[in-house]
Amino acid sequence: MYLCSPPRFGALVRVISLSVLLTLAMCPVTLGADKVAQSFTAKTFDGQDFDLDQYLGKVPIVLDFGSIYCSSCVQSIPHFIVQQNEYADKLKVVGVNLDTYGLSRVKRFFGTFSNTLNFPVLIDKGLKISRQFEILTLPSYVFIDKEGKIVSTIVGYDSEKRAKMDRLIKQLVEGGPLEDVAEAPADDVTLLVPEQFTMTYQSKITVVGLTGGNPGPFKVRLNGGSEREAKSYGDKMFYTRIPLSLGSNFIEVRYPKGSGMGTIAVVMFREPRMGEGLGVNFPEYQFHLAEKEERCSPCHEMTPEDPEGGMAMDDFCTKCHGYQIDEKFVHGPIAMGGCAMCHDYKSEPHHYDRHTTGSELCFNCHDDIRGAFDRDFIHGPVAMGMCVVCHSPHSSSFKFQLNNTQSSLCTGCHEDVKAKLNKFKPHAPVMEENCTGCHDPHASDNPSFFLKGVGVDLCLNCHSEAEMKRHTHPTEGSLSRKIPGITPDEDGNININCQTCHDPHSSDEDKLFTVTGGCSACH
Repeated sequence: MYLCSPPRFGALVRVISLSVLLTLAMCPVTLGADKVAQSFTAKTFDGQDFDLDQYLGKVPIVLDFGSIYCSSCVQSIPHFIVQQNEYADKLKVVGVNLDTYGLSRVKRFFGTFSNTLNFPVLIDKGLKISRQFEILTLPSYVFIDKEGKIVSTIVGYDSEKRAKMDRLIKQLVEGGPLEDVAEAPADDVTLLVPEQFTMTYQSKITVVGLTGGNPGPFKVRLNGGSEREAKSYGDKMFYTRIPLSLGSNFIEVRYPKGSGMGTIAVVMFREPRMGEGLGVNFPEYQFHLAEKEERCSPCHEMTPEDPEGGMAMDDFCTKCHGYQIDEKFVHGPIAMGGCAMCHDYKSEPHHYDRHTTGSELCFNCHDDIRGAFDRDFIHGPVAMGMCVVCHSPHSSSFKFQLNNTQSSLCTGCHEDVKAKLNKFKPHAPVMEENCTGCHDPHASDNPSFFLKGVGVDLCLNCHSEAEMKRHTHPTEGSLSRKIPGITPDEDGNININCQTCHDPHSSDEDKLFTVTGGCSACH
């Protein structure tokens, strides 16, 4: 039986899934050879109406019957996304979901990558569609030709059956008599990393696969964008490192196959380290687990020797993780060869455990700055002990080993600030991407946006007193009347300070005026 449940969903899911099969088995319908498929209507997972009549007798159709709790069913989804992309309007793939007892989870599952999903997924209410096509086991795939006749039903999903389905779809699209596809050769190209429908917090991931004797080239594409060619590791493997977008990532590996191109695809999710995220409820991807290392151990040594003096970093780490020291600013322990200062080589999973976690790990070396965080108001990542939200623990192109430029880091969480930066005349610190010129990124005694000062005192950090003395406008007190464009405080008063007239981020007006017309707006 091909129905299977990933362990993360537990016994309840297995009971629900098995009940679907039992219901189907109690209501069998026999389909004769070359029987004409009957049309049906249904709702998609996002509530849209679907009618098979739009396609029946016009183009070949593949009905993909599955469950989100069936790992084989889930693995085939990216494969059919690729097929639908390749044949466009010459083929219609239709997903039929049988999870009638957990629609909210089904909607959430497909909704998280709806930007990639290019075929409708129907909810089989009452299992009417499944009964109509005598579906007793999941996954099952029903193939309908251009005349509307059912020509084949394939049960289960693996590399051999994927090759068989690819060949059958090609024949259905091209027309003519169908050849025997029972002996379609399996595709030996295998994707090892990453795994299907897993989640990561990493901004980049390494794609690794086995060539199966295929000379390549192997090209990797993310979310339908530009391709990058993978590097070869001898004649057995290919690999490359790619960035990941927040949310769903559709990763395709394309390679020569016969007179055309073969494709392997996976869907992987990237969650933010902080905030609500997508809540996709997929397992976090980890490579250094015993069962995964077993695939590599025939050719690679997977267990390092005890590091000499606790500081050694030899070729063992850099064989796979050499990219960690390729950037301009390298973390001190790595430059000294000290992976073991942070990572426990003997942990399970391998190499993942640190000697401690979060900021406490950083304080082992950076204890001198611990006191700087002991203030009344603490920035969210600091309060959660998540230094890696802003800093790379390995290496970076940016000073202080930041993961990105200051403004990119800040607006990554504080999206409301983006609009403030998108004006013609930016403040100098903004133009120089120096958010920390005014804001303390760690902690502050100032409750207002972690500012390094209050009122004119903040401005004096950059603008000299001599410069400010030439500024005749008062910087304290309050206005006696309301001025359009100047926002009063919560008590309805307009207190005079530098920000009353000048925007600290950017403006479309000269001198960063907050109101159109500058001084004439008030005077």
